[in-house]
Amino acid sequence: MKVENTNLANQIKDVYISDIGIFYFLDEIIISEINEGVTFTWHEAQEIIHEALKHYPSGKQICYISNRVNKYSVKPQDWLKFEKTNLKLNGYAIVTEFENSWQSALMEKFFFRFKMERFNDLYAAINWCRSRNQNVYKQFNVD
Repeated sequence: MKVENTNLANQIKDVYISDIGIFYFLDEIIISEINEGVTFTWHEAQEIIHEALKHYPSGKQICYISNRVNKYSVKPQDWLKFEKTNLKLNGYAIVTEFENSWQSALMEKFFFRFKMERFNDLYAAINWCRSRNQNVYKQFNVD
């Protein structure tokens, strides 16, 4: 289900549209919908990280949801470069109904050092992200 077909409109703080896809910025959550046929590499990721840092202070824990409504590929070894950015991921949720998309994501997991979960439902992924973010703040006694 695409974000535009949900009831999330009142939770979306900003939308960034690029040649590679649409990125929705919520409180402490980024939802991506990458365009069909794109190869998502470090080059494309830098553009999105730059946009994300405009919305989230450096060091703030956020979750990233890859809403895989289209078929595209990811260069998994590029996740290793991500760790050197000021964007701190607390979790990575993949929403997909395509089994081959999940199998591709399993390859990403070898290069990804954060908690990763798969969901068939976008709302379940959002709830998981909120729970993870809330637990981080409880752990450090931050409100």
